[in-house]
Amino acid sequence: MPQFRRGFRSAVLAVLAVLVPSGCEPEKPGADEEAMRALFEEARRLDAQGRHHEALVRYETILGKHPTWMSTRLNAGMAAYDSGQYQKAIGHFELIHKYGPTDWFIVRKLIQCYERVGRDDKVEEFRKKLADLRNRQDGSPLLKSYQGFTRDYMPVGTTMHLIGYEFFEPEKHGQFWLFKLEDLHRTPLSIFLLHSTPFHNASGQRLFYLTEACPGWMRIWYVGVEGRNYDWARRRVTEILQSKHTPLVVKPVPLDLDLLQVPGGTLAGKPTDENPQGAEPKK
Repeated sequence: MPQFRRGFRSAVLAVLAVLVPSGCEPEKPGADEEAMRALFEEARRLDAQGRHHEALVRYETILGKHPTWMSTRLNAGMAAYDSGQYQKAIGHFELIHKYGPTDWFIVRKLIQCYERVGRDDKVEEFRKKLADLRNRQDGSPLLKSYQGFTRDYMPVGTTMHLIGYEFFEPEKHGQFWLFKLEDLHRTPLSIFLLHSTPFHNASGQRLFYLTEACPGWMRIWYVGVEGRNYDWARRRVTEILQSKHTPLVVKPVPLDLDLLQVPGGTLAGKPTDENPQGAEPKK
C-alpha cells in the first residue's frame, strides 16, 4: 500500500520536527554517531529476520544515549510489540504521542497495544481520539480515505496470526469487524466478516451474522443478536479456529473468485506497511 508509506514517513517527520528545538545545532558526525548507525542497521537486520527481541535491545541501547531520536523510538515500539512486550511498546508509543498528539499512526498503535494488555478504558480513549482526528476538518486526507483500521494483531499457534480490523461508521454499511488469518509469509488464508442485517428478532433486537471466505468456500458461522461487541467477535472467531463451532452453511464457490479481498475499501495499515525504516542517527 504505497500511499500508506508516504503518510507514515510524513507522520515520522512531523514528530521529529516537534522534537527538534529551535536554535539547537545539529550533532556533528563523529565516532559515536557512526557506532549508533552501525547498531541501528544491525537492529534493522534482526527485525527483518524476525528476531524482534534482539532488535529491541539494540534500539534501546541507542535510546539510552539519544532518547530524543524518535524514529529509533518508533522502531523500538514496533519491535517491542512484535516480540510480545506490549507494556514496553506502550511506553515508547506514549512518549511519541506526548510530543505528537495528532499523529494518527501512533494513536492506532496505542489502540493495538492496549487491546493486547486488556485495558478496555485506554482502548476506548484512543479509539475516540482516532475518530476525532479523522473527523477534523483539517485532518489527514489519508486517514479520511480509510474505511477502517487495524485494531488487533494476534498470534495463532506458531505459524499464523489473526489481524482484527474495525470499520469506521459501521452503521452506514453494516460491516462491524473483520478478521484476517494469515500465515508467516502474510499469505491470507481466511477472512471473517461480521455484518448487521436489516432483520430483527421477536424482541426487536437487530440480527447479525458472521461469514468466512477462503479459497473455494464460503461459510456462515453465526446468526444472532450478538455482534456489536469486538471482544465477543474476536472470541467467536478464535473459537472457530479452535474447532469449537460447526458452520451453519457451507457453500462451494469457483476457485477463480478472489474471496480474500478486504471489502469496504482500504483499511489503515497492513502489518507489512507498519515496519518503520527510521532515519536516525541524524546529521
